[in-house]
Amino acid sequence: MPRRNEKAGNSPRTAQLISRQLRNADNARFLRRLPGFELQRELPSQLLDLLCKLQETEGAYSSARLRQGDSA
Repeated sequence: MPRRNEKAGNSPRTAQLISRQLRNADNARFLRRLPGFELQRELPSQLLDLLCKLQETEGAYSSARLRQGDSA
């Protein structure tokens, strides 16, 4: 039976193996068909609201920088 610290030492390698298996095209296709791995096609409304605010803020910031550059 492996000791606890031996198991922890294998964690990065295990994570890499799992990640590699998930990126495999055949496995990814299979997982997408499972109900528990189904992706939502729409973003939650809270996230959409935050993205809109971010876009507005970025637009205002960009406009202000352009105006400063024009007057310089």
